[in-house]
Amino acid sequence: MSASHVRAVTLCLPDDVFEGGRVDVAGVARYGERAVEIGGRIVRAGFDVQTVRLSSPALGEPVSREQLRARAAGLVEGCRRAGVGSAALSALRPAALAALKPSDVAEVLVEHPSLFLAVVVAEGAEVDHSAAEFSGAVMRELASRDSEANFRFAAVANLGPNAPLFPGSFSDGGKAGVSVGLQSTGALLARARANPPRDLAEATELTRACLRDELDTFTALLEPDCERHGLLFHGFDPSPACAPDVGIGEFLEIAGGIRFGRPGTLATCAAVTAGIRSVGRPAVGYAGLMLPVLEDRVLARAWQEGRIGADSVLAYSSVCGAGMDTLPLPGSTPQHEVVAMIEDMAALSARWGKPLSARLMLAPEDGDPRRTEFRAEQIVNVEYPTPWGRVTCVSGGAEPSGERAAVVDHVIRRMTSMVRARWGSVRSARWATARSTPAAGRTSGR
Repeated sequence: MSASHVRAVTLCLPDDVFEGGRVDVAGVARYGERAVEIGGRIVRAGFDVQTVRLSSPALGEPVSREQLRARAAGLVEGCRRAGVGSAALSALRPAALAALKPSDVAEVLVEHPSLFLAVVVAEGAEVDHSAAEFSGAVMRELASRDSEANFRFAAVANLGPNAPLFPGSFSDGGKAGVSVGLQSTGALLARARANPPRDLAEATELTRACLRDELDTFTALLEPDCERHGLLFHGFDPSPACAPDVGIGEFLEIAGGIRFGRPGTLATCAAVTAGIRSVGRPAVGYAGLMLPVLEDRVLARAWQEGRIGADSVLAYSSVCGAGMDTLPLPGSTPQHEVVAMIEDMAALSARWGKPLSARLMLAPEDGDPRRTEFRAEQIVNVEYPTPWGRVTCVSGGAEPSGERAAVVDHVIRRMTSMVRARWGSVRSARWATARSTPAAGRTSGR
């Protein structure tokens, strides 16, 4: 089997198939057929293609519930005719939300399991707090209807158009073109296992060399093929996508000689990201290190054991890529904390001009308070950490049950709430201090 895998071949649709607020279903299908042909060409060349997708333009004007539903239905039908498996419905800019309710967005995503959607919460140096609140409300709505659907929704900040990876993707609305995301973690991991880097400089070089080899191969295939189909080639997102059995977490532990979440993790993330961003090929999307907590066994274990949390993942994002991706949150998480996490991500993105996103896996309020219960094959379910680490037994090793279990759960929730409240006040005080301190000497993490 080839070491090279393509996560996504994404055709970015032009505005003209959505002209006048109506979907040209036949036009969508024709573009979809071109995307399928390009994906087939890659397969015939001996490589795996996981998904072929379509991405729609962002919406920046008010859109109604009926318009959103009609757009979704037309896009789904066009994909069905072409044999395309999934599509990005849109990225909704703040102005597009004026006539929508969070339940409208949740309704469309639950009704159409092949669709993905994002809300833009920051562009440039400004965070739109109303959009962040709207995004948090969508996540809560999805959790109450079908928590699996939160995998297909994200709040995004400063992500450019024509990215191949979902759910943040949206097209620029110009001439149709193709972008590609690679599932290159397997190739990176194989090289690291065979010849572990001796230091972080070698980790950077290993990453750069491996990704250049991968991208050179696909560039030679894609550029002429896109030209034959009358399509632009937008470029690659070189972010190494992973799978539970081939994870970026293991690669980082080998590359940096660390245990993920312990000291040295941030420096390792920075070194690998430097390699990703120096490949010298046309780049779109996040173009950085991605840390999908529930899609990687090493990261999932670190979360369960309390070695990483939302704040540490966001700290790593200051030097790498995607933000807060597939973070597991129990249904008891207060809504203001969900929104605050989105705003933290957006603030970091706005400060450094970095493309980031928040895909928060919020459980339903009546869900299991101890562990996640997702059904998707690619997901690693975890137990939620407690303030003291995982609680597994009481009183001589017996598992808590009945009234005792209820008491333990109550204490855990109470202490968690107290810790979060205390940390929130400390963080607010530190932020206020930081706001009053000149930023001399700071450099961009891009």
